[in-house]
Amino acid sequence: MEALSLGGLRRAGARVLIAAVLLAACVDLVARNLDELVVQDSTYYDPATQEPYTGPVFKRFDTDPSVVQLRARLEHGTFTGELTVYHASGRVRFQGQMVEGRQCGGWLENEDDSEAESEVEAVKRELESIVIYPACP
Repeated sequence: MEALSLGGLRRAGARVLIAAVLLAACVDLVARNLDELVVQDSTYYDPATQEPYTGPVFKRFDTDPSVVQLRARLEHGTFTGELTVYHASGRVRFQGQMVEGRQCGGWLENEDDSEAESEVEAVKRELESIVIYPACP
C-alpha cells in the first residue's frame, strides 16, 4: 500500500471540506412536506427537534397527491418570503410575499379556476385578481 504524502492528504482533506460545504448548501434546497411538520399556535415545528422549522415547504392536494397545492418558505416556523397556492388544475390561486406570517405587497388572488373565454376576459380577470396589502418591510 502506498503512503500518502502531506500534499496528498491536504488535497484529499480539501476535497472532503468542499464536498461538505456543497452538501450543507444543498440541504436548504430540499423542500419539506408541510404535513410532516407539527403546527402549534400558527408556528410549524420539526417533530424530530421540536424547534421551529426554517426552510422551503410544499403541500400536496389530499384528493390528488401528485399535484402540488402550496410552495412556500418558513423562517422560524412562520411563512416568510414568496408563498404560492395552486388550484388543482395548476393555475395559481394565491401568490405573494409573506413577512413573519403576514401578507404584504402585491398579491394575485385568483378565485376562478376556469379558463377565460376570451383574451379580454383573461385580462379583466388578471386585473381583478391583483390585491395590495401593506408594503413589505
